Amino acid sequence: MTLAQKLLAGLQTSLGQTSVALTVDEGAREVNCKALQCEQLAVTVTDLTLETSELAGIDLPRIQAASQALCSRVNYLLEPISPIETDAQGCTVQMRSNPPQQDDNGCRYYELLLRRGGSVALHRYEKQPGKARVRVPAVLTHEVLGRLVDDFSQAVDGI
Repeated sequence: MTLAQKLLAGLQTSLGQTSVALTVDEGAREVNCKALQCEQLAVTVTDLTLETSELAGIDLPRIQAASQALCSRVNYLLEPISPIETDAQGCTVQMRSNPPQQDDNGCRYYELLLRRGGSVALHRYEKQPGKARVRVPAVLTHEVLGRLVDDFSQAVDGI
């Protein structure tokens, strides 16, 4: 059973629940998913992270290539994702919705971080004019959540 299949099976047992925290693992990889609510078709996710020791010794060019590949695969969210910043010292690539979703109340965007320390993470943020950004839940279908976990795993495989 893949990490995505394990996570989706865990979601099926959590239907109708609030404040769900699921952790599934496969070998050196662990997926953590925190959700405010789990329904039949969708999950309101506050945190989705794949952690692995496999990323411990990679160099910056390899992590940049992996982030490009990840952005190419993750083309099914509300907005397209692209790398926006690279921290050479921390060996981290930050990817965001490009362009973000905008309306009169500000903008909302996904942010993905790929870190040499060992993680790939997804969060959703909202930035209102004149205020600091805040993390907001992302409503994802079960199918999209499974695809994200698979794509996170493929990004690690490609490094």
